[in-house]
Amino acid sequence: MKWWIGGLLAVITIAGCQEELTAPADCPALCPGGQPEVFDEVFPAVTGADSSYVGYVQPYQAPAMLVSNGLQGFEDRGLVRFLARASTVTVRDTARTYTIDSVALSFSVVARDTNQTGLQLELYRLPPSFDSSATFGSVAPAFVPENLVATVDVADTLNAGVVRTVLQGADLSRVEIPAADSGRLALGIRIDSPVPTGIRVGALASGSGPIFTTYATLDVPDTGTARLRTIPLGPALTTYVEEVPPVIDTTLLTVGGSVSSRALLRFSLPSRIRDSATIIRATLELTPVAPITGLPTDPGILLSRPVLADVGAKSPVNPTVGLTGLLAPPADTLEVGTTTVSLEAVRLVELWLGRTTRPSALMLSLTPEAASFTRPVFYSTRAADPALRPQLRISYLLSFPFETP
Repeated sequence: MKWWIGGLLAVITIAGCQEELTAPADCPALCPGGQPEVFDEVFPAVTGADSSYVGYVQPYQAPAMLVSNGLQGFEDRGLVRFLARASTVTVRDTARTYTIDSVALSFSVVARDTNQTGLQLELYRLPPSFDSSATFGSVAPAFVPENLVATVDVADTLNAGVVRTVLQGADLSRVEIPAADSGRLALGIRIDSPVPTGIRVGALASGSGPIFTTYATLDVPDTGTARLRTIPLGPALTTYVEEVPPVIDTTLLTVGGSVSSRALLRFSLPSRIRDSATIIRATLELTPVAPITGLPTDPGILLSRPVLADVGAKSPVNPTVGLTGLLAPPADTLEVGTTTVSLEAVRLVELWLGRTTRPSALMLSLTPEAASFTRPVFYSTRAADPALRPQLRISYLLSFPFETP
């Protein structure tokens, strides 16, 4: 009998629960009050706390050499010094001399204006004594007709790839290496085209530098046969020089350039956002001082990375989080003629929320560094017009206030 009474009570209890579930909702202790509201607010960068810093990547460290003929009103010229070529090769543990049959010079075209036709590379013989501190003026005297080694056509259909020229017979005298040069060949690269343009040529830092290949024959007397040898040599140094080096204006924010610059921006977000907001959208807005210039069809890309510790020019940045320049096209791709720039920054701002010691700062840089004709200059927080200053536009949602029973 007890078990029957217990079962009956259980059924009554379940029925009561089901009846309650179908009743109209009445849960003031559980339901949030009010309606969700998205706020849109603009936060300017901290006045006077933004700066540009110069010298992160030098031209000799760049992944490409810039070569131009008036693209931005002046010339850039590439310089390459190859590894030393030995005067003998070893066969059967014996150093033997060789006869040069021909040589090949190969260059990797990284990018060019694909709308331009009739582009040529002009190769000039240079003394191998130049180093990474070379200037346009110090090497300019070598770019004369009597030092012209070869002219290499860049096919109109080539967007990127290798161009090559072969010298043999009487032309070998142009690349003959005297004993005083210790086996080192050095060349200067200039371009010729119907209109001003530019080209990016592969460099040592990217592993795509020029190749100097010697094809030689040597006799091995004890075998009575001739041996063929191929002697490929990569670059020992690649760099480029500018006819008019850039001048940095410390009242503006410069990013990129031949001696690459980066810009540090600092922000101060109120506690209502740092402590409890949900970020819907965040956009970093920048105003260029002048329309973006560069090489058409080969734009630079602006990156914004979160700073891990704020120590000025040497502030370390997160290498993976907040790569907004790569993840939020197209506004971050600096096309020629661009007059406004905005970068999606949700992931970046989210790192500043909550209880964190991470500074509310970001570092702007350009990719590829020291290897792009794009060099944007933005207004800083020192601009007289507040509308021109860097700012974050944030759309956010605050937490619901819960009612009490």
